Amino acid sequence: MPSLTTTDNNTELALIVDDEITNRLILKALLKKHNYSSIEAKDGREAIELFKKHKPDIIFMDVMMPVMDGYDATRIIKGLTEKTFIPIIFLTAMTDEEALGRCIDVGGDDFLVKPYDKFLLRSKIESMRRISKLNKEVQGMYSMIHREQEIGEQVFNNAVQKSNVINDNLRTLIKPATTFSGDMILSAYAPSRDLHFLLGDFTGHGLSAALGALPVSEVFRAMTSKGFNLEDILEGINKKLRTFLPTGMFLGVQLLSISHDLEHVKIINAGMPDLLVIDGETNKVRLNVKSAGLPLGVIDKIDAHEIAQLIPLNHGDKLICNSDGVTEAWSPTGQDYGEDRFLQTIESTPTNEKIFDRVFASLEDFCANAVQADDITLVEINCVHELMPVAELATHKAPHKAFLSRGEWQYSITFSGARLRETNPVPLIINNLLELENISAEQQNLFTVLTELYVNALDHGVLKLNSTLKANPAGFAQYFKEREQRLETLSSGEVNFTLTLKETDYKSDLLIRVIDSGDGFDYKKPKVKSEADGLALCGRGILLIEDLCDSLTYSGNGNTVEAIFSLDG
Repeated sequence: MPSLTTTDNNTELALIVDDEITNRLILKALLKKHNYSSIEAKDGREAIELFKKHKPDIIFMDVMMPVMDGYDATRIIKGLTEKTFIPIIFLTAMTDEEALGRCIDVGGDDFLVKPYDKFLLRSKIESMRRISKLNKEVQGMYSMIHREQEIGEQVFNNAVQKSNVINDNLRTLIKPATTFSGDMILSAYAPSRDLHFLLGDFTGHGLSAALGALPVSEVFRAMTSKGFNLEDILEGINKKLRTFLPTGMFLGVQLLSISHDLEHVKIINAGMPDLLVIDGETNKVRLNVKSAGLPLGVIDKIDAHEIAQLIPLNHGDKLICNSDGVTEAWSPTGQDYGEDRFLQTIESTPTNEKIFDRVFASLEDFCANAVQADDITLVEINCVHELMPVAELATHKAPHKAFLSRGEWQYSITFSGARLRETNPVPLIINNLLELENISAEQQNLFTVLTELYVNALDHGVLKLNSTLKANPAGFAQYFKEREQRLETLSSGEVNFTLTLKETDYKSDLLIRVIDSGDGFDYKKPKVKSEADGLALCGRGILLIEDLCDSLTYSGNGNTVEAIFSLDG
């Protein structure tokens, strides 16, 4: 039976493994003077059982024992402690170098020659304590860094990648060398329905390189959504990076604008490998678009018009973009993948197969388990009609003033389908109202009313979410998880806002009518209001609207609501 000694909170725990009881008793007495409680095992197998059960702070392991020797026991215990450091000191009467070397080879951290020298024992204990303390500090720092990297990765994905175009004809691979990639991919449709695309490669890789992606993404998306052309976007990004990046850090880019009719592509290559235009009928390289300018962030001004190239397209042509991490990828023997192998793989791809899949498989086979030295990014854009968004009718009416008697006006806007998923209409409405009326004094309350009305119309009307889910904190979290899932798949439904200014001799009222395409509800059913309503997680929005508005009424099948909001306070 293993021997146990009770421990208290102020002592460390030692595991003594020796088949000789006398040796165990002597060491136990010595360890007690160093504030250790002890548990004892007479062979390696017992040692493993006690280790699993008690997780000692230090282990003293004899070498030669029955059942299982110290070598095998140490190897197994070290396998159980890959993420923590538990020092193992071998106890041995052997002094030859080969035997002592084997102690270290199997995972031992030190050795103590019998008979025990109390001064040497104290030195080794203190040494192991220092190493254990340092190891715990390193593990703590590693855990903290790992957690921060996870948070940073989520922020990076949400800010940079989440809004990218998702289309089967736009294939992308980003394989970072570390947690964060210095390569970045951005894609978005312009108001003209042209596809804007950016592949960027920052100096180096890792977190410092990835941080540069945030301002680039901000400029790219904002300018694309407002209809700026490719040259303006490039110059805008360069201007931003000149004020943001430290000296010696820059961004190579391949920037593209594919016309919605697939008649041409405008390409800017600044400091990147050749961009390849592939003939869709043969999979042969039709054109190599070489770098024509410096990377971004190097000089203050770039004349983007000088380095932009407009290239005709045929339906089915392919555009291949890549960072230098592809051609510079290593094999286990240290050989580069190389440009020749890259081009050969592309041009040998049968026309009924995807170039992206062929190159990816070739890279995987070539690199095998070799250490990745740089970020690897590969993109294939298949220039077919399915790449482009379907032309849609305007989803909202333009704001207008209807100059009725006494300066009254009416404003209407409708959001439908995917627009509901992508855009919150409330800020747009507020900005337009600010152009029509001086509502600054009531702006906050009006924003609250419009937001609550919109959320009710979207959540309970279009998405058909049940508000009773929010009756408790657990259900509240489930409610928003369900909301995100339904928004992701939303393709139909609509919400209409109609705002009308009514003026009398003494006040101005804003009539807000919201109509959703949902099934409505039985608004004629009497409501029972209790004191608990004010504390509930659901239903508070309606109570808030009633407090802020002069009136709140429902009509139709319950999918139409009208609120009267006074602009005179």
